[in-house]
Amino acid sequence: MSFSFNSVDDFLRKAQEAKTEKREEMHEYVQDFVNDPSMVGVPVEMADTIGQLIERYGDECLRQIALFTLGKWYGVHVGVVQEMVSTEDFGSAIAASMDAAKINTAIQTLEGVGSFGGDDDWRKMLGDSIVSEVDEHRARHGDDS
Repeated sequence: MSFSFNSVDDFLRKAQEAKTEKREEMHEYVQDFVNDPSMVGVPVEMADTIGQLIERYGDECLRQIALFTLGKWYGVHVGVVQEMVSTEDFGSAIAASMDAAKINTAIQTLEGVGSFGGDDDWRKMLGDSIVSEVDEHRARHGDDS
């Protein structure tokens, strides 16, 4: 392929077009992966953060993050069930309740899984974080007592 450029702007425009075409090709290529229901992924930033937490606190952070997120997911399901009951959509409420029960089972299972390390350090970090947040809250609201 031969390109002819009349100006820097022309070069930049053609380079951007080529880049856009390449991105579109990449998007098409990854669609099979991201549309696969068994694929699991998180944004790169989250993966990096989790990696840093693992380095610092061991695998306890994975257990804690899993329990936290499953708890949030369970809460969403419970809220949806309540909404469906209030609108008398009982079939959907039962289906959502069954999903909530599965999430609850996963939580109970994970609660019984031990970690290889990081428990004490993780709990100390959480304690420090809570105290710091309470101090900041009190300072914002003028309650220094």
